[in-house]
Amino acid sequence: VADEFRAIWDETTDLPGATITLSVMNGVDVIYVAARNSKNHPSFFEFTIGKRLPAAFTATGKAFLMQMPDAEIRRLFKTKFPEPMTRKSVRNVDDLIREVQKCRNLGLAIDDEEVSEGMRCYGTTVHNDKNEPIAGIAVSLPAEQSPAIGENRIIETLTFVARRISQRLGADLSSLHRL
Repeated sequence: VADEFRAIWDETTDLPGATITLSVMNGVDVIYVAARNSKNHPSFFEFTIGKRLPAAFTATGKAFLMQMPDAEIRRLFKTKFPEPMTRKSVRNVDDLIREVQKCRNLGLAIDDEEVSEGMRCYGTTVHNDKNEPIAGIAVSLPAEQSPAIGENRIIETLTFVARRISQRLGADLSSLHRL
């Protein structure tokens, strides 16, 4: 999946200054398996392979959570909710479910400065031949840069890349909701 992600991203996208990541869900966290950090913003949050972050705050984590029933989200965070990473991080499972519902309505997950102040991330999932979400892809930008690039352009790019990778992995795109 990581090789497909890099190849398709390089072949088909033009989002200057963006950091791109690929992650997998592991319990209540996401683990980054591929990352290309922006050279335009060296002081920005740096994603590294193997980095683990709470799914409740990340765009890819929320992308995975969007596909779960609310009861499953509650079960995941039943024992302990992660400590906030920024002042904008959701604080409890009820707030997380409301946030996930907004993402479901949009059809794309957003981390609006929940992992790092000044950083906005957009995420979605990649599906396998059983139409199961197996990886999350995200674009991270300085929050003030998102409007300049255009949210629609970011969403279209992520959706296109996720569909291409999913299709190469054998997913039935006609049955995937909003991908």
